[in-house]
Amino acid sequence: MTQTEFENLFSVWGSLTVFEVVWIAVLWRSRSRVLGKGVYWIPGARRIRRGAYERRLETLLEELKRRDVPAESLPDKDDLVDRRHRVATGRCVSLLLQVVPVLNVVLPFWWATSIARTSTTPFWVFAAVAGFGVVSIALMTADERAVTVSDAAGVVTVDAVRFLETLLIPKRRRTQDSALDAHGRAFGRLCQALRAQARHTTRRMPAAVRARVGENTERLIAALADANQRYLFGEGTDRDTAERALSLLVAGALRHSCRPRGQRDSLVVIDAALLADAPEPDAAATAAEPFRSRLLAGAGKAAVAVGLLAGAVLFPGGGAVSGLLAAAGLASVALVCPPLREAMHRARELLPGGPSTGDNEPKATDEEQSRPPVPVPCPQCAEHSPVTAGARPVG
Repeated sequence: MTQTEFENLFSVWGSLTVFEVVWIAVLWRSRSRVLGKGVYWIPGARRIRRGAYERRLETLLEELKRRDVPAESLPDKDDLVDRRHRVATGRCVSLLLQVVPVLNVVLPFWWATSIARTSTTPFWVFAAVAGFGVVSIALMTADERAVTVSDAAGVVTVDAVRFLETLLIPKRRRTQDSALDAHGRAFGRLCQALRAQARHTTRRMPAAVRARVGENTERLIAALADANQRYLFGEGTDRDTAERALSLLVAGALRHSCRPRGQRDSLVVIDAALLADAPEPDAAATAAEPFRSRLLAGAGKAAVAVGLLAGAVLFPGGGAVSGLLAAAGLASVALVCPPLREAMHRARELLPGGPSTGDNEPKATDEEQSRPPVPVPCPQCAEHSPVTAGARPVG
């Protein structure tokens, strides 16, 4: 592969990647990255494999009824099928679109190096193509994080359905997976999705509301962990009882999360009656966000920053657009790097008209703060004041 061919591949990949980065960044910032929201506008998208999902979820609901889960705790079938199908269809279409930049580089590179080889390809070309793939994969990770931030309830719906299928329908599990490994992974994803739902759906609420939703979520997770432990260590009747408790709790959370997004106006994550006997949550387990989520967030922001900075360099003609892309890329890097964020904050304060922190104002002492304020008389009243009584005007 010659350098000219590589530059052509780089320009195609760069233009597509810049568009993808800006698209993900805007939707992430506006909290509007909802899977299936735009795909359902395509004619015929509502019917793609909908029958298969409907039959699959009907089987799941029947299994829940067999475990004596009451009908009022079950999710609505139409809402569940619509929510699950929207997420699956949106994810499939987004992955197909996001893999296009990589294919536009890998396929011509494979053709030029293996079939139509005319000269020896330098090693740095292989490394550059591998770097393109890494950036594209990081953007897919950033898109996954944007979906979690924007539609946390939809993520809970998907993970709750997966956990219930792993728990109640073992035949759907892949044969090469261990039963305990599959169960542990599904349970861990469900707990992370519940915490993300409590964190992201209350971002504009007062602190008291956020604390209450977080407390209810942690009590739900504590009840799930207790029932899950009894299920894993139980035998016979005790195991069946724990399985029913797990099914009841997850079905209750699923019923509240699978409602249509436009009609979801409640912060209830589960019925209060199901948490009546819930154990107290472990404070150590709820102190911070899981490391995997923080790593995904950092990788996603770093990928967005790299794409924006690359777009500022590759944009033809430069000008104002390149400056805006560079500024956005620098701001994205600052989100990942706390020292740079602090430096940008201090630089903004030094600019003319920048926000003032009030550090230069003299601070009042404790005696001055405790002293009552002295009333200031008006000029007309000063003549009748006892302090000025008998005084003659000067001149």
